Amino acid sequence: MQASINTNSIVRAPHGIGSAFSRLAKPATRAAHWMRERSQRRQVINELDRLSDRELADIGLARGDIRSVFIGAAITGR
Repeated sequence: MQASINTNSIVRAPHGIGSAFSRLAKPATRAAHWMRERSQRRQVINELDRLSDRELADIGLARGDIRSVFIGAAITGR
């Protein structure tokens, strides 16, 4: 048995609907990206917080530098 789909009755979206949707989707995409990056930064900060002062010194950080490094990176986009 072979099925077929009748595409003659499909209603096509007016021209420009796709671009309007795209314009609406961009802020949501940026927000999702920001939230994902924020979550990753928080995870790294938590991991660094668990290191001892000696381990932090070995990688060139002091405990007080952890958040400022990430705040600076978030501002500059690095």
